[in-house]
Amino acid sequence: MDRYKQIKTKENYDKLLYSGMFWEFHPELTGVWSEDKILIQAEEPKLYDVIYADPPWDVKKIKRKSRPNQVEMDYPTMKLDEICDLPVSRMTKDNAVLFLWTTHAYLPNAFEVMNAWGFKYQRTVTWDKGNGMCLFGFHHRTEFLLFGYKGKIEMYPKRKAFPTIVGAKSEYHSQKPHVFRDLIESFGTDRLEMFARISPEGWDVFGNEVENSIDISKY
Repeated sequence: MDRYKQIKTKENYDKLLYSGMFWEFHPELTGVWSEDKILIQAEEPKLYDVIYADPPWDVKKIKRKSRPNQVEMDYPTMKLDEICDLPVSRMTKDNAVLFLWTTHAYLPNAFEVMNAWGFKYQRTVTWDKGNGMCLFGFHHRTEFLLFGYKGKIEMYPKRKAFPTIVGAKSEYHSQKPHVFRDLIESFGTDRLEMFARISPEGWDVFGNEVENSIDISKY
């Protein structure tokens, strides 16, 4: 019989620890998860080497004469602090990469998120959609995919080069072309797409439009 069956997750371990009954049941343990988890053969959540995220920035719809009744976004948005507080830093391996979507208006926010999630900025990929709105005298036809890393990355990896500008037609509102996901796949085998809209093969997914592969509360 496995005497540690009920405390194999950190959540259950902590519950018993703070209940005051921990030492009565397990006097042989230290009360320090990082030390005890090996002995109890803990069940820890999966860690990822690739995070692909398209956050629902707190965008406000612009009123347009052609669409006078369309004043709300087509999906629920999140405040900057809510996005920053997601436990991405605890969901990734020591060496991992992040691909983070943003727009012109939310570039500063994206750098805050990248830092909050434990990644260093390295490069920007530009998506040329070929179409877009004209505002303030500018034709807004581009969005940005920021690349960041933690730990170490290879300078000359043996994989197809990722171009820093990609021309591809936009699909459904806010949904990004599949070509980006295809290019990202070669960066690692344990991949998570956050705020996903589909469940692609070979990826774990998290979001309110898909059946989640993970329980983010376990991190």
